[in-house]
Amino acid sequence: MLSRKLTAIAAAVVTAGAALFAGDAAASPSRTTAVTYTYNFDGTDGDVQHDDGGTSGYWVDRNSTVARSGTKSARYRIRSFNSAGKPWIQWTYLNPQQSAALPVEISFYVRSSSGGAANAWNASAYASTVNPHSDSGSPSAGWQYQGITHTANTWAKYTFTTTVNTVSQPELNVAVGISAAWPSTRTYYIDDVVVKVG
Repeated sequence: MLSRKLTAIAAAVVTAGAALFAGDAAASPSRTTAVTYTYNFDGTDGDVQHDDGGTSGYWVDRNSTVARSGTKSARYRIRSFNSAGKPWIQWTYLNPQQSAALPVEISFYVRSSSGGAANAWNASAYASTVNPHSDSGSPSAGWQYQGITHTANTWAKYTFTTTVNTVSQPELNVAVGISAAWPSTRTYYIDDVVVKVG
């Protein structure tokens, strides 16, 4: 799987109030000051795109065909030929707050021209101190999935929650994507991603 960088990864820094990112090694592992990040794909958003470059039929880009807010959404195009293609968009937060169980909530809206349990693929989300792209080029373990069963051509919200052990870790990675489950072609749109950390 090849990856194509849409923009340079931006280190998120909170400058007002209590900071989420603490470089101080003495920070309490139990402190969980919540910070929320929102992404609607109209700007650069500091994200990185992961796909196969379209060579076997799965990719993600910004598109103005449909948008829940603003003018663009992330368009996921997937062909599954008995293999689980999974394009995703990823954000990396450097020097995360140190916690043995840092709460992470990821929510986003999905829209497609197809819907229903018979042909549903999965909305997927990821949060970990490990980059979701392994050395072999395959998505790493730790993804969460929810079946996309909403009515076609409507925006449906999906929410994922987890905790991450960030003690002595230099970064926190989060990602949202679509995972193929049937040998056919689908196009999905994702918009209004909200990442709540802490």
